[in-house]
Amino acid sequence: MRTLRRQLTGTLLLTLMLAWIAMFAFQQYEATRSQTGVRDQWLRDVANQMLASLPTSLLDNAAPTERFSSPVFGHVGGDKVRFHVWSLADQRLLMRSPESPAQPLSRGFRDGYTDVMEEGAEWRVFALTDTSGRVQVQVAKPWSAWRAQSWHSLKRGLIIVSGLFVVLAAASCAVVGHTFRKVDRSGKVISCRGPFDLTPLSLVGMPVELHPFIQSINQLLLRVKGGMDRERRFLEDAAHELRTPLAALSVHAELVARSVGSSDAATSIEKLRLVAQRTSRLSEQLLDQARMDAISDSADAPIKIELNALLAMLVRDWDMVTARKQQHIQLDVQACTVTGRLDALGVMLRNLLDNAVRYAPEGGHIVVSCGTTPGGCPFVRVADDGPGIAPADRKRVFDRFYRVAGTAGSGSGIGLSLVAQIAQQHGADVSMGPGLRGAGVALTVTFPSPTA
Repeated sequence: MRTLRRQLTGTLLLTLMLAWIAMFAFQQYEATRSQTGVRDQWLRDVANQMLASLPTSLLDNAAPTERFSSPVFGHVGGDKVRFHVWSLADQRLLMRSPESPAQPLSRGFRDGYTDVMEEGAEWRVFALTDTSGRVQVQVAKPWSAWRAQSWHSLKRGLIIVSGLFVVLAAASCAVVGHTFRKVDRSGKVISCRGPFDLTPLSLVGMPVELHPFIQSINQLLLRVKGGMDRERRFLEDAAHELRTPLAALSVHAELVARSVGSSDAATSIEKLRLVAQRTSRLSEQLLDQARMDAISDSADAPIKIELNALLAMLVRDWDMVTARKQQHIQLDVQACTVTGRLDALGVMLRNLLDNAVRYAPEGGHIVVSCGTTPGGCPFVRVADDGPGIAPADRKRVFDRFYRVAGTAGSGSGIGLSLVAQIAQQHGADVSMGPGLRGAGVALTVTFPSPTA
């Protein structure tokens, strides 16, 4: 498994190795250049020093035959470097190094560098003539000596640079390990946490480069905590709201059981049906609330929705309920389109209709309309002639589980909070105005203009 630590360490070590290889390649190139390299320069320097050290009287005397002998411990390996001093006028050998051949090292007496074969070995020769053209110095060194010297330098450099490479590699590994040690500690802290411990991670002592990553984790933890808080509130609210209808179901069921065969049986059964209907509606609204709490921008993509067609379809679902209460629904829709999530808008419109049907009196009127405002904004309006809502309570009716004191209906206080929540998700505004015939209330949801 590739980890950031291994990747960073590998990159540093690879960079050091490539730099090490490049440095040695350059060193070898500089050391082995023939014309301008250090080898030819050494031969040139020796020839110049010898030529500058020779007296002119050397041309008047015969070449000496007797030589001094060096002590054994002072032997310098004269066979590795050879030199000749020649008189060019008569091509007479004036001086030579021990074990040098009698014939010239540079056969043609030409100045400059030449490569010659002598005694089965290749030699590099440099010849230099004085300015008067009387004496020429020839200096030669075998290529094997150059190679041995280069190999010695190479081994010594390898040892030094390899040691340096090991030190740098160890230092890089130590720095990377020290940097990620704090990250490892944070990982251990998270792994040891309980399932409900969502405390944000601390930024103290962490590298600045990791701050955005840790802050993103903390934001995720906050979102998870918010989701868990919503679920906990939902469970608490559901338990609180279901307690009353469930108790009523139990009481009415007992009354039905006692009144079987009596004249009160039909009344008790009707009351039981109404309580069961209320409980069913409450559970539907609680499920809608839970779904809206969990919805996110990635849930289902917004689509183009024909608001008039959706509203007409939902109104037909209330025909049986309005017929039983002898209510009259007037549908006044015009073609209009909004961009939104179909399920969420369906929940919003059902709750608007449910609120109107629930609080409108028997024989009352409900007007459902949709269209476009003069400013080009789509809208939906549901108006009834029920008891209405006092101006002082109109802001609070959109709070979850809030019910106006003294309301005779059997609502749960969830419907309008869902309407406000879904409208906010779609960027719409919810307003409340007077209802029909001087009574009731009119709820209007105005969506943003599609061209805005």
